[in-house]
Amino acid sequence: MKKNEQYKKINLGFMAIYLLVCIWGIVDSFLHSTAYYMGLSLLSPLFLLIPPLFWKVTSLKPAYLVSLTINLFSFLAFVIGIAFRGYGRFPLYDKVVHTLSGLVFGLLGIILFYLMKKDRTIAARDGLFAGYFAVSFACTVGLVWEVWEYAMNFIFHSDPQHVLTTGVNDTMQDLIVCLVGSLFVLFSVWRYYRKGKAGPIIRIFLDFYELNLKQ
Repeated sequence: MKKNEQYKKINLGFMAIYLLVCIWGIVDSFLHSTAYYMGLSLLSPLFLLIPPLFWKVTSLKPAYLVSLTINLFSFLAFVIGIAFRGYGRFPLYDKVVHTLSGLVFGLLGIILFYLMKKDRTIAARDGLFAGYFAVSFACTVGLVWEVWEYAMNFIFHSDPQHVLTTGVNDTMQDLIVCLVGSLFVLFSVWRYYRKGKAGPIIRIFLDFYELNLKQ
């Protein structure tokens, strides 16, 4: 509980930075970007509501390390990536963020697996199923995001998937690196269940587990 309170303070501090950079990014986006990206930059502060809403709806105890992880990913993906147009400004930034999406959503996949598991105790036999669920969940989210971008092109004609310049390469590469990110989670799951060693991803999961699911 003490560590969770420390993560709470860190998360609140990061949220303040997030909002300040968001405001700067929104102004910058309105001055230099297109309608599609201006709209997304306006939505970027709302991603801070995802963790508290999740804890509220599920009636779970807030695991602030999980909240911090989600907020950090949102910051990189939407504030830096969209409001500051990082995807166009920095080489390979798009692929780095899509790889991180595989890690983050793979982590959330493990959490969802144990939330849905009838017996919520961690058992050695869980490794295969938890790993499979993590990869499947991450890749499904990656697919939904690419469908969203494809649909947005019909409305804003902004070509977020860069079809005009890369054909299907950009979309396929995004899906592939998302899969690669989820495979890092799979390795982390295998390492924990096979050797009992918890890497960073598993430690974030265990922080959530100990607060909410541990018997």
